[in-house]
Amino acid sequence: MSGSFSRRWTSRPVSEASELEQHSGDDPEGDSRSDENETPTQRSSVPRLSNVKRRRSVQMLTPLHYQHGYQYPLIVWLHSAGCNERQIEQVLPHVSTRNYVGLGVRATIATDVRGCGFDWPSGRDAAAKASEVVLDAIDQAMEEYSIHPERIVLAGYGTGATLACKVGLLQSDRIAGVVRMGGRFPDASGVFKNFKRLRERRMPMLWQQAINGVDDDPQMLQRDITAAQCIRAQVEIRQYRGDEVMNTVALKDIDRWCFDKIIAPKPTEACVGEASLDGSEFTMVDFSAN
Repeated sequence: MSGSFSRRWTSRPVSEASELEQHSGDDPEGDSRSDENETPTQRSSVPRLSNVKRRRSVQMLTPLHYQHGYQYPLIVWLHSAGCNERQIEQVLPHVSTRNYVGLGVRATIATDVRGCGFDWPSGRDAAAKASEVVLDAIDQAMEEYSIHPERIVLAGYGTGATLACKVGLLQSDRIAGVVRMGGRFPDASGVFKNFKRLRERRMPMLWQQAINGVDDDPQMLQRDITAAQCIRAQVEIRQYRGDEVMNTVALKDIDRWCFDKIIAPKPTEACVGEASLDGSEFTMVDFSAN
């Protein structure tokens, strides 16, 4: 994408009732292929918040030198348990600072008395209800920003990754691809009800997993692969050494995958496969308490 870097992002918080505060910080210099050996504290920035009309439960981020005349891909981020929609502020700078509009969506169940942490429900009708929340947030973002309607990527971490898969399959006509960091792939109940359409759609998916992580279970992974093969999903599996998938290499891989599969897809036959990194280049990404 064209355009140079500025030193601030614009974040549009829409979930709190208090006054907005102005924050400063340095964004990474250079493009989205910058040095991955740097620590998150060296590379990430606290976005500047702008005074805008707030809407509940979502957080929007604009890329550096946002251009109204260009239709940007949209990354919709579903946070992990105990976090909230602002987790995207700590994630998206490590994916890219200029290639995407970002949208963080708050889960529907509070996990603490302060109302800072939330999680996604797992009941029978949870996926359908969460789908409505996510689609409403996407519509809000498209009202405010120039977004390509065929380049909407749903990404999540932990329980948010599980839900991203479910919503992506339920809304396969609107979601261009799904990124799953940990979590689980859904079984055939509920989300496979449009089985024929899903097989024709061949949903592009990136599955990211830590080899020694909490979600690392060879039997469950085989079950997930079998389920994905049933609907002919275009799945790419990437495994990372260590016990945590949330690291800078994994996040940067999201940008590369989005370009290869969503923004400028190559006419190659996709398959379910695995790749393992040696872990020498990644840095863990820590989330703040809120």
